[in-house]
Amino acid sequence: MCRFSESSKVRLGNAVIYIASHAKYPYKTEVLKLLFLMEERMVQKYHVPMLSIPFSVWRLGPVSVDVFEELSDGPVLLDDFVTLQFNGQGIMVKPSKEFDEDEFSDAELQVMHEVMEHYGQMNSEELIAVTHKEGSLWYETAKEHGLLEDFVEQRANSSNIIIDMGRQLCPDDRAYYNETLENRQAANLLRS
Repeated sequence: MCRFSESSKVRLGNAVIYIASHAKYPYKTEVLKLLFLMEERMVQKYHVPMLSIPFSVWRLGPVSVDVFEELSDGPVLLDDFVTLQFNGQGIMVKPSKEFDEDEFSDAELQVMHEVMEHYGQMNSEELIAVTHKEGSLWYETAKEHGLLEDFVEQRANSSNIIIDMGRQLCPDDRAYYNETLENRQAANLLRS
């Protein structure tokens, strides 16, 4: 479980609003994958976390367990930001207020725009394929921990293994990322 300060909760809520407002298919799976792709892109491009939330290795790809639970059981943490609509295709995420761009830096807004421009029209199967491709953070982490065969053979659906978002950075950039992540997580604990 991740501890959220009021500030980190507002940022997460607004990121979900942004995705739900711009995705062609604003369903739970798509929102989870697009959040991951935003975090991954921010780390690759600027070597800092965007939301500082952990993503676990699950059979269908990287998942923020806290967000998964929010979008499965009905929002509590994100209650002020989204509502869920159940239909025959799954759980659709609907914004319940306007996106507040003031919560994000210009670099973060650019990353959000880039991810939605590139991936926002994809459905869940396409996004799962993107996050599962060989060499991806999900793939390399699942492989390293011996999970690929279990997932393919459907002997496991989830794991507690957290994806190291900085694993593909050079050593200096990885150290900077890890320091920034630790500082943000510590600030969340102190403010929660």
